[in-house]
Amino acid sequence: MKRKLTLTLFFLFGIYAAKAQSDSALKDVGVAVSPSHINFNLKPGESKTFEVKVTNETQIRRSFSIVLNDYDVDQAGKTAFAEAGKSKYGISQWLTIAPTFFEVAPGGFQKIKVTLNIPDTGFSNRAGWCLMMVEERKKRETIDNKSSDKKISLGVIPTFAFGVYIYQNPPTVQNNKVEIKNFVSSLPANKKSRNIEFALENVGDGIAFCIAYVELTNLKTGKQQKLMVKRFTILPGNKRNYLFPLPTNLEPGKYSAVGVLDFGSNDEVEAAELTFEVE
Repeated sequence: MKRKLTLTLFFLFGIYAAKAQSDSALKDVGVAVSPSHINFNLKPGESKTFEVKVTNETQIRRSFSIVLNDYDVDQAGKTAFAEAGKSKYGISQWLTIAPTFFEVAPGGFQKIKVTLNIPDTGFSNRAGWCLMMVEERKKRETIDNKSSDKKISLGVIPTFAFGVYIYQNPPTVQNNKVEIKNFVSSLPANKKSRNIEFALENVGDGIAFCIAYVELTNLKTGKQQKLMVKRFTILPGNKRNYLFPLPTNLEPGKYSAVGVLDFGSNDEVEAAELTFEVE
């Protein structure tokens, strides 16, 4: 018996470049979607529109559709998609997208209007989020396998998708607070694996847009250096761990490390300190 099965593969990236095959001398850069994050800050009863731009720098016409997904995140940072309106923090039911299906010619672009309408109710006075998927669409072609009636024809249509994260953080959020739960060093024999670890928890009811960095001081020489600055988002109730790799060329001796966390509060930042020794 002859059977036909077609699979579509999707790849999700915040920013993704899809390069098309071409023998032409023309430049073939890829497809891009920007921005990858939208931050609303609306009160109940308010509305606002942002634009997302889809650019096609390949040499073929491409078709796209828009899909909205609510999702929940557990304390380990794992994402689970939820049915629209079923997630405690979902906002897909308040979003209007135009257009939801479109084509982009080679070298062209399409602007998508993303409008968030917050109902004028007490329930809507909360933080929330949603994932907007910009998915490439391709026509499914008929598969004809004449070699044997006992074989399965498998057609794979490679496509791609872009994820645009949409956040709503009302200005009436009562408790914007992220705490440093642990701040430790890890100094294994392998210098490339040495790091400072932040363990953080969002104990507030708002989305926290954070900036964190670590300052090192050699307690003998007084020499200071700053480890990389990290920018990240922590959703309400979430715990996250972040690693700051230590330089492999640290001189032996005792060091002081001060971790600083700015979670967007106008009144305070979090800080932690530890001392460690490099042998």
